[in-house]
Amino acid sequence: MNTSDTCALGPAVAEVLARLDAHAAGRAPADLDDTADRGTALETVRACFALTRFERDVLVLTAAMELDPGTPARCAAASGRPFPTFSLALAALRDPHWSALTPDGPLRRWRLVDVENDGSLTSARLRIDERILHFLAGAPGLDHRLRGLARRVPSPAGLPASQTAVADRLAARWREHAVDLAGGDRPTRWETAAVAADGAGLALYAMDSADIPAEPAERDALGRLWEREAVLLPAALVVEVSGDHRVESFVDALAVPVAVSADEPPPSGRPRLTVTTPTRGEQRELWSSALNGVATLADGRLKDLVAQFSLPAHVIRQAGETVRRGTAEGADPAELAWHAGRSAARTALEELGQRIEPRATPDDLVLPARQQAILGEIVAHVRRRGTVYQDWGFESVLRRGLGVTALFAGGSGTGKTLAAEVVAGRLGLDLFVIDLSQVVSKYIGETEKNLRRVFDAAERGGSVLLFDEADALFGKRSEVRDSHDRYANLEVSYLLMRMEAYRGLAVLTTNMKKAIDTAFLRRIRFVVDFPFPAAAERARIWRRVIPAATPVDALDVDRLAQLTVAGGSIRNIALSAAFLAADEGTSLGMSHLLAASRTEYLKLERSLTAGEVAGWV
Repeated sequence: MNTSDTCALGPAVAEVLARLDAHAAGRAPADLDDTADRGTALETVRACFALTRFERDVLVLTAAMELDPGTPARCAAASGRPFPTFSLALAALRDPHWSALTPDGPLRRWRLVDVENDGSLTSARLRIDERILHFLAGAPGLDHRLRGLARRVPSPAGLPASQTAVADRLAARWREHAVDLAGGDRPTRWETAAVAADGAGLALYAMDSADIPAEPAERDALGRLWEREAVLLPAALVVEVSGDHRVESFVDALAVPVAVSADEPPPSGRPRLTVTTPTRGEQRELWSSALNGVATLADGRLKDLVAQFSLPAHVIRQAGETVRRGTAEGADPAELAWHAGRSAARTALEELGQRIEPRATPDDLVLPARQQAILGEIVAHVRRRGTVYQDWGFESVLRRGLGVTALFAGGSGTGKTLAAEVVAGRLGLDLFVIDLSQVVSKYIGETEKNLRRVFDAAERGGSVLLFDEADALFGKRSEVRDSHDRYANLEVSYLLMRMEAYRGLAVLTTNMKKAIDTAFLRRIRFVVDFPFPAAAERARIWRRVIPAATPVDALDVDRLAQLTVAGGSIRNIALSAAFLAADEGTSLGMSHLLAASRTEYLKLERSLTAGEVAGWV
């Protein structure tokens, strides 16, 4: 039995080879019933690419060359060449027409057959494309030339209703247009597109814009290859825009469903759909579903989770898996869920700021009672905003300015960063220090873009954002003399607007409170002044800064408190003195602290006074 008899192409191959035999013998072939193609992959290809009867027969002839070992001899008997050619096809097959040979005809346009060009079109060898051969033989699969370029995106379970609505609109618009898909993060956009494709009876594949060739001919070849694949699978494509890569020439040439995905797609004439963050109610349902069968959180803990974190559906599902594994080991599911949300939220901010793992405790912070009370108020505002804004209805009354903003003002080393770390620790959140010198740009519009990236990334987890040395941006509002002054004021206004809307805590620090415009101060909810520590407070700092495990020799904390330096300098002196003592192989003593103090004062461009070191040695 021939190989062709073992696949659905058997009858079609037999008919075409019979025509070759008839042509070789000089007799008229018998016509067979076209209904033999029904329900086969051959009928699918013929319908998808609008093949004429002649083009269908040419395709079958090239397939026979691979499937039936007797085909070379039968081609040689019919034409003198042991392989299919257009010349043989025109002479032996049904209803021949010259347009089947042209580059725009479906056989060559869609690369169903390849022409091995030897200088003569009609006598050149014809080969069936490997992907088409496998499809006709009943072994479908993604074209090997697209592997590594296009990857399958599965349709998720449990997409939020607001995103399902976007998916429905995308599926409807795909019938006529390519579509831009904005908002959310990349996995969320892809999941939305996958649901849209599933609703349209399509598979979804994704491609990165960086993989699209820049050379026009290569780009066109890739586009045609994908179009053919989209018809065969059938499938839709989402192109993810990365960097400055342009996709218009590639996407606009495609006549199959395609979406251009990006946080902010480049301007185009295509319709745009925006994927929104799941609502709080949807996030609550997602958490409940992700934890179902694993753990049941108390209503208050679930509400706190939703109030603190604004996570996409795919991240919540992953967090549920983390809780599932941890719960099996006996851990507290509520703590696991919080930690999973915090870990997922920090990923987006890692490259935009310096993350500080909060280790400081309230006991490490030496401040007057009034400042401590304000810090407690800040913690309460962040921790209880879900209750006040949603449950008690303040969100509908206030509508704006719901973010918690604070200004920490005081001299260098007075504890501003330490206070932010303590607050973050009390809230169970990460602290990210944002260097404004890296954010502020001399180029118009770039500062807002950088700030947008920071806040968009931080929105997931409401992390504590610390903008250090804010006076670099928040100086007195400048008189508008030129476009740069106007844009500088716009940058400040944009930062304040984002801070006021931020679901977490945003902290600004400054060494020069008086340099900040009072109009800006009015829009900040909390202002905490960090005073220079008095002698009693410096003594408390000295007692805390030297660990209990450190060997000491007759340290006099009251005399150390005579040094008129802030907490940051006290820590520097204690650490430097410890290294001096360790290097000598002795216990930490006042002489080591005196030597370290002289070094610190030189750095501060100050001199130790007699009163500060009286009675030390």
